Amino acid sequence: MASVLLHRTAEPVYGSEASGLVRGRVALVTGAGGSIGSEIVRQLHRLEAAEVYYLDKDEYALYRLQHELDGNGLLDDAHYLLADIANLAQLQQIMDRVRPHLVFHAAAHKHLPLLEKSPAAAIITNVRGTENVVRTAVRAGAELVVNISTDKAARPSSILGMSKRLGEMIAAGYVGRGTRIASVRFGNVLGSRGSFLETLDLQIDGDRPITITHPDVTRYFMTIPEAASLVIEAAVLAEAGETYVLDMGSPIRIMDVVARFAEAVNRRLPRIVFTGLRPGEKMHEELYDPAEPRQSTSHSRISKVHVEDGFTGDPDVLRIEVDGLYRAVRLGLTPVELADELVRLIDANTQVGVAA
Repeated sequence: MASVLLHRTAEPVYGSEASGLVRGRVALVTGAGGSIGSEIVRQLHRLEAAEVYYLDKDEYALYRLQHELDGNGLLDDAHYLLADIANLAQLQQIMDRVRPHLVFHAAAHKHLPLLEKSPAAAIITNVRGTENVVRTAVRAGAELVVNISTDKAARPSSILGMSKRLGEMIAAGYVGRGTRIASVRFGNVLGSRGSFLETLDLQIDGDRPITITHPDVTRYFMTIPEAASLVIEAAVLAEAGETYVLDMGSPIRIMDVVARFAEAVNRRLPRIVFTGLRPGEKMHEELYDPAEPRQSTSHSRISKVHVEDGFTGDPDVLRIEVDGLYRAVRLGLTPVELADELVRLIDANTQVGVAA
């Protein structure tokens, strides 16, 4: 199905360095019950990690993950960790006990329209949660932290993009403390929970109108296994706070994906309703900001940008200002006021800034 929708092969491929990175190591994955997190878990096991710890705040997601991995849902195994990354004290206790060599941070809020209405949730999870993961992992002596970002962090135009951009900036600010740190940026993944493809399947199956924002809108797509394998390949390259950007092929018109999917499942294409772009959405996604110097790497499908090159201030000062953002959430600022604070922070601390 993936090759039909993408018009290209999309199989995960590892280099020998990936096995060397993972084999015999202790890994911890946040958001382990989610689409990307659970696939990273599977691939870490395939690469013979000594132990993998699964952290998620969703009980049912952990239950389903254990059913897949162990054949039961008892949740009495110490490797299944019910925790919220926004809780710094709880997270530090876990990191101190587990002492992971490798941390893959996939936990995040990712649905753009919801976060436009609830920027506090984006700040608490995507910004503070990311800082908590990086901070506690560094303190616990982790060798490597990989932060899963998004293409929406490039010249961000949405609350989601701005929160993930700040996550990249904060992660880069913890470099130099004995832990290799990197972010990995990619776009949409086919078949992820709550994704466009899941919605499309439900609409076609229920013979309901298909909702598309605009007839010309395009997006980057890749499969979940493909994305997870390239995240691990990027982890091999990680040095000092870079953001690695995955090659997702050419952007694809959503209309073309809809037509290919209907043909693949041998179903008549229902009526299409164009709803218009939602607040914060772009007509065409971007993987890089024009102001970001893009560099190649030794991997043909991974390039990188140096987030710290975009800083106009001191990362320590940025952390102080981000603390002010957290206080604004606690004080109950309105969604509009919180969105304005996010814009101000990014514009004041980077050359990249926020999309107009």
